[in-house]
Amino acid sequence: MTEIANNHPLRRQRRLRQWHRLVALVTSCQLLLWTLSGLYFAFIDIDYVRGHQFKRSSPPTQLDLSQLKAGLVSASKVVIQERLAGELIVGVQTGDGVQWLDEQGVPIAALSGEQALRLGADRTVIKPDQFEWVDTDMPGSEYRGAPLPLWRLWRAEDRDRVAYVDAMSGDVTVVRHDAWRWWDFLWSLHIMSYEDRDTIGTWLLRIFSLLALATAVLGLWLYLHTRVRRTSQ
Repeated sequence: MTEIANNHPLRRQRRLRQWHRLVALVTSCQLLLWTLSGLYFAFIDIDYVRGHQFKRSSPPTQLDLSQLKAGLVSASKVVIQERLAGELIVGVQTGDGVQWLDEQGVPIAALSGEQALRLGADRTVIKPDQFEWVDTDMPGSEYRGAPLPLWRLWRAEDRDRVAYVDAMSGDVTVVRHDAWRWWDFLWSLHIMSYEDRDTIGTWLLRIFSLLALATAVLGLWLYLHTRVRRTSQ
């Protein structure tokens, strides 16, 4: 049998095919995850995932601004709303964040758990009867990005749906359910951000993206090269 020289085109092509198989093997699992997660994102309604259907629309509230005596000179943005029935509160946006005041300009206290339950019953459809105080920001949590502190509200026999209520403003910030949790899990696999689940551009994503590109380019080159060689024979 005639031995093929190291610099022979066939030898180089075989080495390239071996590298192509190796790179494809490394990237195949992540390519499968990208495909499966992409299918989930494509076929599920994002508005349903966000849980808007579990929130009640609040009727317009008539506010008596003549009672407002809070000084707002240094505020860059002001929000005036009703928290509990008959309770007018003012959100003052400054460089240090939002400070919530009563109509006299005095900082308000956080809602109690019972008050949060009443708001949850009025402003969501989940009819919560359990509550938990949340004041710690945890990477990858389902309430990430919401202002703290919060009240976590749920119904004892239905832990699928969980509402998060701002303990200061009384706003229902988010309602999470299993469809959102699946979306969040698959999103973390899609962008390869396993800790905070939000960082796009991790070094893992960059490496596997380049490997996937190399697999595609190398495979295409091998196909065209083989086709041209067979045609010329």
